[in-house]
Amino acid sequence: MKKKIRKLLLRKYAVILLLSALSVLYLYLTDWMLGYGLGNISYILNYLLYTTSEKLTAAVLVLLQIVPDVIYWVSGRQPGRGAEK
Repeated sequence: MKKKIRKLLLRKYAVILLLSALSVLYLYLTDWMLGYGLGNISYILNYLLYTTSEKLTAAVLVLLQIVPDVIYWVSGRQPGRGAEK
C-alpha cells in the first residue's frame, strides 16, 4: 500500500509541475506574440503577492496542500473511505 500511495503522490506532483511549466510558457509565448516582450512577465511579477496578507495567505494555502501529502508519504496510508462503500 505504501508503494501505491507514493506512486500516486509522485504522479500528482509531476502533473502539477508539468501544468505549471506549460502555463508559464503560455504566458511568455502570448506576451511575445502580442509584442509586449519577454520582460513583461518579470514586470508583472513585481506586483503579485504585494502585501503581507497576500503572502501569508499564499503560504498557508501551499502548506495546506503539501502537509497532508507529506503525512501520507511517511505513513503510507490514506484516511478511511467508509462512506464510499
